[in-house]
Amino acid sequence: MVRVYQAHSYPGESEESKQRKLTDEAIAEIKSIEGVLAVSPAYEVGGEAKLGNKTGYLQIIGIDAATMELMDFDVDYGRMLNTSDQYNVVAGSRVIDNFYDPRQQPDRVKEWEEGDPLELLDKRVSVTLMNQRQQKRIYSLNVVGILSAKSLEYAWSVFAPIKEVKKMRDFSLQGMQGGQAFPPGKEIAVPELPRELPSKGDDQYSFALVRAQDVSYAKYISQELRDRGFNATSMADNLDGIEHVARQMQAVLGGIGAITLLVAAIGITNTMIMSIYERTREIAIMKVVGASFADIRTLFLAESSLIGIIGGTLGIGLSYFLSYLLNKYVGAMMFSGMEGENMFQISLIPPWLILFALIFSMGIGLISGLYPANRAIKLDPIDAMRNG
Repeated sequence: MVRVYQAHSYPGESEESKQRKLTDEAIAEIKSIEGVLAVSPAYEVGGEAKLGNKTGYLQIIGIDAATMELMDFDVDYGRMLNTSDQYNVVAGSRVIDNFYDPRQQPDRVKEWEEGDPLELLDKRVSVTLMNQRQQKRIYSLNVVGILSAKSLEYAWSVFAPIKEVKKMRDFSLQGMQGGQAFPPGKEIAVPELPRELPSKGDDQYSFALVRAQDVSYAKYISQELRDRGFNATSMADNLDGIEHVARQMQAVLGGIGAITLLVAAIGITNTMIMSIYERTREIAIMKVVGASFADIRTLFLAESSLIGIIGGTLGIGLSYFLSYLLNKYVGAMMFSGMEGENMFQISLIPPWLILFALIFSMGIGLISGLYPANRAIKLDPIDAMRNG
């Protein structure tokens, strides 16, 4: 997901150097960029809110309801917005924590606890907006859905149809006679007052959300938007530094792993050679009773492979233990206080990696046993019986 803001121009800048504004024409231009799956312009307003006896503050974002699913929004409870909604809204999973009971005295406030998002579902929230003339207007919003707790970026925001939020924004910018409560969908006639003409910036969006076709396009789209004069940010922009650090760590860990692998292979080979010296009489007897070279080679290769599997199993168990400690303690420390912190995993071991590790360790054991097995089949039975 790429978030696009209109960039600011400064006095004295030439027309060529002035940065772009986020207008309808700009939105159409953004849609035409290669790799863009969906674009939703957005307005943003904020105001005091009431939920029953509780008071709080809401940040309301108006977006195109038709693009919510394309934007990868997901709801845990209720439903998404649809194009016919007017004063229906979808709330983030932590919006409930914006509210508090003003009757509760500070000296009786207990340790803060996360609220239940379901307290908002199918409830009406009154939002009071104040314009530039200190006039008020009250909007009654109905919460029809609660976003998934995985949507951390918007956990504290409320999403509403863009047309209604534009009306709220226009009121907060231009001012209207009021102080009265306006029921959803109804306007109250007020005396006409002289008012200033809106500035050119009044019809510009607060920001826009851009969904790329896949992660590989996100970085390209962000850079393309910046080249065209917009302010654009995305998680992909932060991946370069992370990937660089990850590559360095992989190189270091890969080197350590290669050295460890070499030592382990030498250890298996040495163990099997010692086993041959200790079992020369047994090898001689097997040859005397008719065991073929293939039988003897298979026996020693099976033993070396078994050693590799046992070592791989122990390594997998140790890896799971260390992964658990990393996620439980280091992960909890890094993401302490964040909603859904238990979902963050620093270390993740997929099932396919376990299977690969077992096959790889068995292969290393098999390769390490080739030399000892070939040495075993070359033993002379008479010398082996004499020296065994």
